[in-house]
Amino acid sequence: MGQLIHLRCERCGAPTEASDPPWIRCPSCGSIAGFDFTSSAESPEYAEFMRRSMKDPQGYVKRWQDHDAAVVKAAQTFHKSPEKGLKQAAEAAEFLIDETPWAMPTAAKHDSGKREAYKLWLGFELMQHKLPGKYPGLQLKLNEAAAAVGFGANENPLPAFEKMLDVLREMSDERERLGGPPDPEGLSVEGRLRVTVSQMVAGYIRMVSPDLQLALLRRIYGDDAISAVDISGQDYSVYFDWECPQCGLFSPHVPQADKLTCPGCYCTRRVDFESMDAVAVICHGCGSRLELAAKQLSCKCEYCGSQVKRFVRQGDAQREVIAEVKRGIAAANNFSYEEMMAESDGFGVTPENRLERLRDGLVRIAQWYNFGITPTRMAGFARASLPGEDAVNVDALLADAQAVAAHEVQQGHGDPKAVKLLEMARQRLAGK
Repeated sequence: MGQLIHLRCERCGAPTEASDPPWIRCPSCGSIAGFDFTSSAESPEYAEFMRRSMKDPQGYVKRWQDHDAAVVKAAQTFHKSPEKGLKQAAEAAEFLIDETPWAMPTAAKHDSGKREAYKLWLGFELMQHKLPGKYPGLQLKLNEAAAAVGFGANENPLPAFEKMLDVLREMSDERERLGGPPDPEGLSVEGRLRVTVSQMVAGYIRMVSPDLQLALLRRIYGDDAISAVDISGQDYSVYFDWECPQCGLFSPHVPQADKLTCPGCYCTRRVDFESMDAVAVICHGCGSRLELAAKQLSCKCEYCGSQVKRFVRQGDAQREVIAEVKRGIAAANNFSYEEMMAESDGFGVTPENRLERLRDGLVRIAQWYNFGITPTRMAGFARASLPGEDAVNVDALLADAQAVAAHEVQQGHGDPKAVKLLEMARQRLAGK
């Protein structure tokens, strides 16, 4: 679903814009109004954040451990001297500002006054999680709500989202009760809560169905601030689908992938984001297979009415970092990056073993992605991989995959969630 967010600055009333991505900002007075997670993941700052963590994982963990220890020390000092404790916490908060792209707006990092205001604001927040009181318990409730939302497999995550929003409001109210440094942007309690919620919830937007996306955004920004452009089942996922040129299996892949591996026959291909050739796609709204002609960008699903789009290139920032890491691994082990990225036809596919390859691929999809795809999506992979076949044959393929997954559980190396996902996919295929 395409959404337009029409926000007005709460300080001066001017229309806001995303001119400082990922921050939604007022061009008149500079105040922030929200956070765009999608553009955040594509930003140079996020790429640099990934680069630091992937190139030196041990150093990355150590930096965060040192940061946590500094916050604990600040909380201990706070018991004796609140002023000194807050000052120490503010210094610890500088790590967040320098290390992450989401602690404060990028442009404000170079404003010494704004930077100091954010250090105090963030330091106070960090310290509350280490002090006796409501904050530690509220953080546990927030973690539980986030876990209940899931990562795309929950077919009805809205109650968990509502719980998440309620906890964030409780935390905002508790901070207001405790007092502390003023808001660094001069926002009201409601204005800051809206920014915090947009940061926390925005990362989950693409994990819920299109109708719930709209409801959730309106819950954050208000009914008048959100308008739907169209309905698109393709926005209902953190993965894009790929049809294997060898066995024809459809499988999910992350947008930042640079090389795709079929979980059925292990055929590998480099990602070609420039191609506008004819392609088959899956409607994420109902799981149906649809065909896009050459240069056709979208079509309407004839079954559920969703707008289904060709996958649009994204993830370049992360993909560039991943390529750098792969080149480093190749150099350290005396082989080339090109060798690592070489394409392969995998195990090979024949008319006699194709169904077996599809079955094994569905089992692996269920095992690897059961936390991130719905039963409808799982049924869609099977249906799209058997174009022209009736529901009986598609169900037989899923049943075979379910039996293999169950056998692997009995052998002690399978995942019961994979068996459940395949079972529910069969139910969705049957209209249940």
